[in-house]
Amino acid sequence: MLESTDVELSGLPDDIDTSIICFVDAWYDAHAQMEDGAVPTRKVLSAERLRQWRDDICIYEYQPVRKDFLVRIDAPSIVANNGESFQNSTPREIDLKYGTCLMAALLKTMRQKSPTFYYVRIVNASGEPRQWLRVLLPVQTFDRLGDPIDQILGVRFAYEPMHCI
Repeated sequence: MLESTDVELSGLPDDIDTSIICFVDAWYDAHAQMEDGAVPTRKVLSAERLRQWRDDICIYEYQPVRKDFLVRIDAPSIVANNGESFQNSTPREIDLKYGTCLMAALLKTMRQKSPTFYYVRIVNASGEPRQWLRVLLPVQTFDRLGDPIDQILGVRFAYEPMHCI
């Protein structure tokens, strides 16, 4: 296992790229369009609306029977960076391999029904540190019978904080 640190942040750091701010703002804009403060649906927070980040988005779908998530889409940019895909596996497998706390973060985001932000630092097997900002956004889609399905859109942005977290 690799050495890892996941630190939850209370909001987006001040020293981030505007693209990250725009990504999170897209969720808040979609949330504002929903009635009674509901989580945005994938119809409102559509692929077209998120096209700028399409290669960066992972989709984690909650499986209530298993009390687990399934990686429905693993972001092409993350697959290219890691050299492997976790599509159709679970976040628990990612946590076991990298020593992260992705599963706990996904559950928190789903329960909280609002975006969550994490600073993640991994020291790989060769001792090289890798750092990023993990942004998790809750959304909802529906199966063919119209029953709701909880999903989390996850994006990982390269990020090195300007000061200690």
